[in-house]
Amino acid sequence: MIFIKIFKKIFSRMSLMLLLILIEIGAIMTGVVFLLNYWPFFSIELALVHVIVFLMVVNRKGPTELKTPWIITVLLLPILGVLIYAFFANHGLKSKYRKITKEISNEQKKHFDTDPETLKLIKEKETTYSSPFEYLSHSMRYTPSSGNKVRYYSSGEEFFPRFKEELKKAKEFIFLEFFIIDRGKEWNEIHQILVDKAKEGVEVRIIYDDIGCAGLLHSYYPKILKKEGIKCFRFNPFIPLLSGIFNNRDHRKIAIIDHHIAYTGGMNLADEYANDIVRFGYWKDSMIEIQGPAIDNLIYLFLATYDLSRNKSSDYDKYLGYQYERYPENSIVAPFGDGPSPFYGNEVGEATFINMIESAKESIYISTPYFIPTDNLKSAILRAGYRGVDIRILLPGIPDKKAVYKMALRYVNDLVKAGIKVYRYNEGFNHAKMIVVDKKIAFVGTINMDYRSLVHHFECGAIFMNSKAVDDAYDDLLDCFDHGEILTKENTKLSVMSSFMCSLLNIIAQML
Repeated sequence: MIFIKIFKKIFSRMSLMLLLILIEIGAIMTGVVFLLNYWPFFSIELALVHVIVFLMVVNRKGPTELKTPWIITVLLLPILGVLIYAFFANHGLKSKYRKITKEISNEQKKHFDTDPETLKLIKEKETTYSSPFEYLSHSMRYTPSSGNKVRYYSSGEEFFPRFKEELKKAKEFIFLEFFIIDRGKEWNEIHQILVDKAKEGVEVRIIYDDIGCAGLLHSYYPKILKKEGIKCFRFNPFIPLLSGIFNNRDHRKIAIIDHHIAYTGGMNLADEYANDIVRFGYWKDSMIEIQGPAIDNLIYLFLATYDLSRNKSSDYDKYLGYQYERYPENSIVAPFGDGPSPFYGNEVGEATFINMIESAKESIYISTPYFIPTDNLKSAILRAGYRGVDIRILLPGIPDKKAVYKMALRYVNDLVKAGIKVYRYNEGFNHAKMIVVDKKIAFVGTINMDYRSLVHHFECGAIFMNSKAVDDAYDDLLDCFDHGEILTKENTKLSVMSSFMCSLLNIIAQML
């Protein structure tokens, strides 16, 4: 059995793609060495390429902290650095995507605009916490709406049974967008429901990330689903060619059923998220369920990614502008998306988090599996700590990526000095991405506090207030802290080698 697993890993699609990339890099390096030895003028041309790439890096848009590692890499590794830059850096859209991207943007302008009444309601209820909603509305056209109902799920055991029951009720359409889909108990049951619904005439659309599922689903899996009446696309299909565009993955988790109900949060469609199987101890995660006008934001996000994946525009008028039932709970919700430049003009998730943190008066509770924050985000957290806000951060007890976890530990001492408490979730792996501020406003979504989520990936989430779901999220985090171990200088001490390796990784963290 062990040999079979090893054999499958060695010959998995992901392993073969990495092998092909290494072969490609090796061939390029061999060609460069050959030309340097047998063509004297090539060294001049290579130096010219090096200078051009260096100038490209220096003139890139964005914060200095994102450019500095590239500058160091290109300067220290003239040939290899150029290849690394060619593969890992995002150089913009493929030309074939430019037209559809413009069409998607025009649809957003057509269907979404600032809602002064909702913003007025937010200020009337809690003026202190209006800034994140105003930012999303004015700068990104992610319109907050009132009249919603929000439900919070603290585990996969709570979420999956409810989700499958709601799928069975679908009458018009089901939209699913997930980073990972893995065949097992949960997906097999969901898959059968989708097949049954497609036979009933329900429109079923699915997007999954190609690299996220590279070791789990065959590249021809969308064709299998198509035969079953399900429209499915792989996001940004990966081919082993040196191109930075493949560094931008679809990390979103969105499920929409008719205009009735929608979900987003940290859970993928795989058994570990429901704790049907054990990978890293107990899998702690969260999702929210939204009913009401805020569903339109998630429909737009789904259609935008779906259309980008198939390079064809949907009929947005068919799905947006629906007259939703307004719920007595009257929750204010703003679902939003984030993504890399040039798809998005700025780091939406980072700016939203900073707005939330700066609005805090009493407490900021944060849950994240990976903590490698940007300079701006780290500064905002430290400023809040120094002004006396009760800040608590929950990290995994059993991490899935040990190197990333050790990098997070390097920030602990700086945080502790500012009075911030960092906890290790002793029950297992904490995968939830959440922020609760003053028990008044909360975020639940897919955005980790690391550069991959904040800069490179396509992400989503929702901020919400005036809802019992805020209280439930707050209470859930309190319970997690009670089941956690507070981190100190003593119990997070790294070995000399680990500390050195983390320092090196930290230099390139912004690039990955």
